[in-house]
Amino acid sequence: MKKTISIITALTLSSLSAGEFQSIGHYSTSMGGVGVASAKGSMAGYFNPALLTQSKSKVEVALGVGAAVREDNIGEQLDTLKNLKLTDTLDRVANNIGGKNTQEDRDNLKEAKKILKGIGTNNGVDIMPTAYLSTQVNDYAIGVYGTGDVSATAVVDHDRLDLSVKGNDGKYYNYNPDTDQYSEISQAAYEEGSLESAISKNGTTHVDVKGLALLEVPVSYAKAFGLKQGELSVGGSLKFMRGSTFIKRTDIDSEDNADENLDDYKKDSSNVGLDLGLLFKPSKVKNLSVGLVARNINSPKFDTIDGGSLKADMQLRTGLLYDYSEKVELAMDLDLTSNETFIPKYDSQQLGMGVNYKPASWVSLRAGLMQNLANSNEGLIYSAGFGIGVQALSLDVAAQMASKSGSYDGEDIPKFAKVNVALVSRW
Repeated sequence: MKKTISIITALTLSSLSAGEFQSIGHYSTSMGGVGVASAKGSMAGYFNPALLTQSKSKVEVALGVGAAVREDNIGEQLDTLKNLKLTDTLDRVANNIGGKNTQEDRDNLKEAKKILKGIGTNNGVDIMPTAYLSTQVNDYAIGVYGTGDVSATAVVDHDRLDLSVKGNDGKYYNYNPDTDQYSEISQAAYEEGSLESAISKNGTTHVDVKGLALLEVPVSYAKAFGLKQGELSVGGSLKFMRGSTFIKRTDIDSEDNADENLDDYKKDSSNVGLDLGLLFKPSKVKNLSVGLVARNINSPKFDTIDGGSLKADMQLRTGLLYDYSEKVELAMDLDLTSNETFIPKYDSQQLGMGVNYKPASWVSLRAGLMQNLANSNEGLIYSAGFGIGVQALSLDVAAQMASKSGSYDGEDIPKFAKVNVALVSRW
């Protein structure tokens, strides 16, 4: 288990990763993930290149970092298994045939079996760090975006949960922790049904670590057209994409040294991506903007170490912006596609909305709500943030937190949480 946690940590520190349509940046993070009709300026190159025609500044530069964590039906279980020290306990029981085992070991085996029996196929821990440097000059933009998704999923062979062990005498025994008794079984019965066999020999009970780390460098341009019905802006981004994929299988309760070369499970490759965006401002509805973006239209693929590939699927999202006044703007976004994540059976289709209030030129206050329409595990996600500073340099801080919580290491933790810090300069 220590090995599993160390691998996840190492992957997070050594790379960025990507999967769903992430709400990166200070503005989007604090306003419920919105951006398709409202992320004007330098972040338009990521959310919707058509927004480049709407920037209020000739030049904008943003530098930011962030991270998100998602837990789905596994954090508490993995923590408990770690504390039970399942592998060590099975070893002690195997080495103690004919003797008496401690009550602690007997109870731990029963608890571990109960936990493993209850672990379903839809579980995982997701880590999604981000970093970006984006620049907008008039109707052009260029940026460097690191986004992604690295997940760890527990895979349990529910047909191999018997507490059977191989003794020092080379024979195989079924162990009953209730009576502390051993009964001899065949090797075939051991291999077909033993939890010890599933963990150490067959590997059918394990942890899968999978991720896609993307470094995107988009060059974006937009142009506005005056129509009888209103103003239509069309924008596009041509992106160089560098992908690092991770495929790793490890023991569900390993205590081995985690200082191994993770490059053995990593594969780097490059591709090109294309984003297209639209923004329409109807003449009959003053202060309203309607946006539409298609990201990764060509669904670029990236090689994996096992000879396969991981694909960045096309993402389609729409958004609205209503400038209620010079100080207040309201925004909403909706994913039109359900986007797969690396957690099995966990899709993402976000509906978000938020408000931005600027009581003075040197400060902005933002808040929002977000809901995953494809999965209710996280509940409602609350978001908030603020920006403070002058036009030439401002500091922005934003955060998101789910209404539902799980637990890890004896502490309650939100099912989803995200933070973002950025420096923004406009002139």
